[in-house]
Amino acid sequence: MLHSIEVEIDANGYVHSPEPLPAGRRGILTLLDEPKQNATPSNTIQDLFGILKAKKGVSLDEMERAISSKALERFNDCN
Repeated sequence: MLHSIEVEIDANGYVHSPEPLPAGRRGILTLLDEPKQNATPSNTIQDLFGILKAKKGVSLDEMERAISSKALERFNDCN
């Protein structure tokens, strides 16, 4: 059965594991990119378009047109 653990690699290339590694086994090491400092995913509607405000109640069709218009402005595409 496959088992994944997180390890750290020091500046000299040595692998350090927070838990004991089983002797006599083989493994595969996958190198991960360093996490970007202060990186936060930006995938909410608010992050993408800001807050859309209306001065009065609007229909779903009007909301869809407003979002499509913002998408066209921001991404030059509304699909």
